[in-house]
Amino acid sequence: MITVAEQPLPADELFELRRYAGKQIRLWRKRALLSTFAFLLSCGSVYPFLAGHALHEHWDSLGKYLLMLSMGLLLVFVMCNGSWYNAWQALRDLERDFEKEQG
Repeated sequence: MITVAEQPLPADELFELRRYAGKQIRLWRKRALLSTFAFLLSCGSVYPFLAGHALHEHWDSLGKYLLMLSMGLLLVFVMCNGSWYNAWQALRDLERDFEKEQG
């Protein structure tokens, strides 16, 4: 979180910001792990339908839809992991600013 205030924030507000940022990190970390698992599982489910494998004859009926699902989950994967990284970076910057003010 970026603040434009000239004066440093009081300790209770900094504590509240750190608590909120920690909650956001936990939320997005959970979503990132679930989306990563779903994405990898969907990518793994496409593999048996590729040419030269046992289920290639069912590519048109099922395989291409699994591929489209994997493509959709790629977007979810990127969004969730990006949000997790941004929340982590915001908390890191907040703690760095807090350390500068303290010492």
